[in-house]
Amino acid sequence: MGADFYQNTTEIVMNDRSGRPNMGIGKYCYIEQAILDKNCYIGDNVRIIGGKHLKDGDFGTHSVQDGIVVVKKGAVLPPGTHIG
Repeated sequence: MGADFYQNTTEIVMNDRSGRPNMGIGKYCYIEQAILDKNCYIGDNVRIIGGKHLKDGDFGTHSVQDGIVVVKKGAVLPPGTHIG
């Protein structure tokens, strides 16, 4: 995961007030068998667990191919999201 830009202090404060995650990976996340594209916003307590138990397909913020979860560029995963 990388980023094309950094958030400024104003954006971070506004995100905290609105509940939108800040860019990057939040606190207490568990990520396994996944690829995170650039500029992702992943909230606190998000669980992403790839594996053969997942159905292949495109699901908006992410896609699954051969059990690997790919979180798309610029995707926003709210706090508490579970994939897999």
